Amino acid sequence: MQLAAQPVQPIESYYERFRRLNPPMFNGGSDPMIAEAWIRELEKMYELLQFPEEVKVKLAISMLRGSADSWWTAMETAYEVNGTAWGDFKRIFYAKYFSDSVRQMKQNEFLSLTQSEHMTVSDYVNRFDELGRFCPQFMEDDMSRANRFEQGLRHEIRSRTSSQLITSYMDILDRALRVEAELKRSDRERADLMRSRSDRSQSGRPWDFRGTPIQEKPRVRNYSSRSHSGIINITIADPKARTYSSRSHSGPYMRRARACYSCGRTGHLARDCPYKRRNELRPPVPGEQRPRSNARVLH
Repeated sequence: MQLAAQPVQPIESYYERFRRLNPPMFNGGSDPMIAEAWIRELEKMYELLQFPEEVKVKLAISMLRGSADSWWTAMETAYEVNGTAWGDFKRIFYAKYFSDSVRQMKQNEFLSLTQSEHMTVSDYVNRFDELGRFCPQFMEDDMSRANRFEQGLRHEIRSRTSSQLITSYMDILDRALRVEAELKRSDRERADLMRSRSDRSQSGRPWDFRGTPIQEKPRVRNYSSRSHSGIINITIADPKARTYSSRSHSGPYMRRARACYSCGRTGHLARDCPYKRRNELRPPVPGEQRPRSNARVLH
């Protein structure tokens, strides 16, 4: 039993389905990558719609504009291209817009591709995949693809990923992304530390190695006071001692040291001064002049 042949659909029905996918137009130009990308975009749509070969060429021709449309019109006039298969159309199209020399140049770019200093791993992946389609011998085998990818990584990333055996392309890609994240975190921490050190040096305060401000010890000043019995040394530990005026030393300084106003000694107040009472009770010696009780603080 012979199967009935499927009815041939009019070109309009194919075009209507094709148009719903919003196919790109091609205007010609000198950028071979645009031409190559246009062919790849059409082939994705053809694979989805399952169009026959002869329909693919007609739909592609309908998308030509500008200099590209003029070029194909000249080709139809000079050569018999009616009924051209899709493979033949691509060969003719590539000879014009994506020559073998351009393809060889892209292959060399892929073989020499490396991750630059300012290129992220994601940027490197995009460029790797873009150029890799011109070298299918590397991209079709997973381990060949993984090894070529690792070779192009920046040294500071590759030196950390090569310590373990590569199992697949996705394995080396995941490692590279994790190493990149660790390096970025280290760079941020280093920048924060340098900024913190700069702020400390501008503030003038001492800091310890943990970044904690060091508590300054109170300044210690030695003062001397003369009394009738000689010179008395008074040590005052007071961080605010320098705020006192240089005048009237016997007032504020004596109060801060809690020294006796009568004899200048510490440990008691003037009203309880034993030396004052002793001097008052001792009978005066003829010709003797009693010393003045006001203490003077020398500094």
